[in-house]
Amino acid sequence: MRNLFTNECLTISTSRLSDGTIKLEINSDFKGSSRKSELYFNEERLAKEVEDFWKATKTKKLQKLRVYFDEIDWYDDEVDVYQTPIVTIERGLKRAKVSHRNHGSVPKDWGVVMTCVFLDTTTNTPIIEVVKSALGSLYTSDVEKQFVKELKPFLQKKASYATFESEFD
Repeated sequence: MRNLFTNECLTISTSRLSDGTIKLEINSDFKGSSRKSELYFNEERLAKEVEDFWKATKTKKLQKLRVYFDEIDWYDDEVDVYQTPIVTIERGLKRAKVSHRNHGSVPKDWGVVMTCVFLDTTTNTPIIEVVKSALGSLYTSDVEKQFVKELKPFLQKKASYATFESEFD
């Protein structure tokens, strides 16, 4: 997953879903994006990356993981329709499921989004483990310090969400 994210527009956010589970969303500009071009990403490679990430994650609190690509600054004219992969894996599955998302225009740039669903927890360890594994070297001690500061009131149910946005020069 580390090769998908950049420090540009990096956002890490958590929220509580109606069933009491916790949703974690990590998004940033896509590292492999070519400006103003269609995105053709090898879905088998992405599915393998997601499966490897899932197997390497030790926490049992993680219930579901999804990775997909999002358009940045686009106008949907439905002229050249093409697809990008959405890869999902959840507890109980050994293989990731691949579905597709239709795009009807060429955006100025591409973003990547990873969403995770966790069982309700009061400790930040499972969430931090997943974020650290996904971001690799982008997850510095400063990022961790700021994110944990936002996450603590959320896990104590004093806040309804926690969000960290990277500063980019």
